[in-house]
Amino acid sequence: MGKTAVRLFEVSYALSPYQQNVLPGLFKDMPYKIAKKISGNVLSAAFLLVPVIGTVAYAENYNEQEKLHHRY
Repeated sequence: MGKTAVRLFEVSYALSPYQQNVLPGLFKDMPYKIAKKISGNVLSAAFLLVPVIGTVAYAENYNEQEKLHHRY
């Protein structure tokens, strides 16, 4: 088998200085993407926030009841 020459091609990309839409896909459908990320993580956030908020509410209620108990 003989060696055959392979032609190499160079691919170069350049942006025009007059092009206005440099990153058009980045901000496309932004509200949909944000809503999808939020709705996908609701369960994880609930498992984190419910115990924390419950503990803080219990502690505040306990302190308030303790203050009122010693009042009279």
